[in-house]
Amino acid sequence: MAKQKEKDPCWSGYEQAGTKKKGDKTVPNCIKSDKKTKSKN
Repeated sequence: MAKQKEKDPCWSGYEQAGTKKKGDKTVPNCIKSDKKTKSKN
């Protein structure tokens, strides 16, 4: 398994777009970064 940087918790080709709840944990919300995406606030 590849070693990940602390600043980027997502796989290569993905970028973090905030966080989400998964069970009882808060995890990074990683989305594909190859397309331009708009964040919804």
